Amino acid sequence: MIRTRILIAVMFFASPTLAAAQDRPLALVEHVTAPAAEIGAFDYLYDDDRIDLRPDGVMRIAYFDSCIVETFTGGVVKLDKKKEAKISKGGVSNREARPCQTASLALSKEAKEAAAAVKRVSPFDDEEWREISIATATPRFIWPDETTAEKNATISVYFLEAEPAELVWQGAASENTLLYPEDAPSLETGLPYLVTVSVDGEKERSAVFSVDPGLDLPEGVLTTAVPLGI
Repeated sequence: MIRTRILIAVMFFASPTLAAAQDRPLALVEHVTAPAAEIGAFDYLYDDDRIDLRPDGVMRIAYFDSCIVETFTGGVVKLDKKKEAKISKGGVSNREARPCQTASLALSKEAKEAAAAVKRVSPFDDEEWREISIATATPRFIWPDETTAEKNATISVYFLEAEPAELVWQGAASENTLLYPEDAPSLETGLPYLVTVSVDGEKERSAVFSVDPGLDLPEGVLTTAVPLGI
């Protein structure tokens, strides 16, 4: 029953167009020291993005689908959705596997049909709907960098075990990342939450997540953060 409510809530708050968007990000920047690259930590990277790290810049990125973390030093990095990333112009890279917890929702045929009937949307692929488990009760929310001094984001967190979904907390940001405050209402362990972000009330993205302090995962951006719009 829980999964049915999760799907209904996600479909209510998240636009099906966004879920199937062609510009799905491939990776997230964890760290970068390369002024000429014009990117920063927590930026999303997409297919065909080109990052110039010459002469000796360093960039570490985490891939969303493979849980691989790759560090590049110098050279030029080009993102490729088939090969993840290529390094050229004298640069070097080092890849390592970092455990993370991003599981596909397990939905029965009946649950899909019930949820689809509520919102009257077209069938969709299971792979586009994911639940993220994190080991911290104060996650960092990250979304594509569409905010500027003139654009502000509203972040809302909903408790999905309530009927209807209950607004737990709401905040604002002028950047593309926000840390859930320690003085905000506590997030209950093991229960599903929906987080949405809306930039100037227009572009809305979402993710479903749960908190599991018992996860035996090393600290890193993919284990302590909830990325939206992937």
